[in-house]
Amino acid sequence: MPQLDFTWWIINFFLVWTAVFIVLALLLNTPSASGTTQASSVSINKTSTTWQW
Repeated sequence: MPQLDFTWWIINFFLVWTAVFIVLALLLNTPSASGTTQASSVSINKTSTTWQW
């Protein structure tokens, strides 16, 4: 059944390329979201505790 194999090849081809385009679209849309998080300042206060035994 070479005709059935060809149809499965076409289906898999389009599935792979749609998945690639979805991943690329998600990766290209994320820098705008990560750019806003980088703009916010994060301050970490380091404190030391004195232990009483």
